Amino acid sequence: EAAAAAKRFIGIFESADVIVCPSGSCVTMVRHHYPQLFDNDDSWLTRARKVAAKTYELTEYLVDVLGVDDVGARFNGRITYHDSCHLLRNLRVKAQPRKLLANISGVEFIEMYDADRCCGFGGSFSVKYADISAAMVADKVNNIVASGADTVVGCDMGCLMNIQGMLSRRKSDIKIMHIAQILAG
Repeated sequence: EAAAAAKRFIGIFESADVIVCPSGSCVTMVRHHYPQLFDNDDSWLTRARKVAAKTYELTEYLVDVLGVDDVGARFNGRITYHDSCHLLRNLRVKAQPRKLLANISGVEFIEMYDADRCCGFGGSFSVKYADISAAMVADKVNNIVASGADTVVGCDMGCLMNIQGMLSRRKSDIKIMHIAQILAG
């Protein structure tokens, strides 16, 4: 099933000059796992590698490829940032989102404790290991609250939905925003 989805993605996007995704998880899949799916098929392996080489996460593309760290955004508030696992560990993207956030007019950036600790989402992990996942997101939310931020920003919607769920259950007023939303301001 994954190979069929990969073939469809490759077929749609291989003619693009650049592919920019709003998620480290998606880019990790394309860059690292698509080529693995076609180890025994030279034609598809070549195509997968070509697509992988031109696929970037949004902040990585802005900062590392375009050389942009200030998009002229404005946002009034105290924000903190959550490092998603795939973006940080698989793609090694850590500084890029922070560079962009630091240049948003009106923002007070507060680095939370253990910003790089997993929120417990991990796709099916949160379903298969619901108790562990719930404890992990509770720890993450405790760190967000302790930061004093009124908004938590991230680059992966799975993480943000997981964190938002716990914040909602706690009746917290802390807002959740994907980095693309805040950069558009």
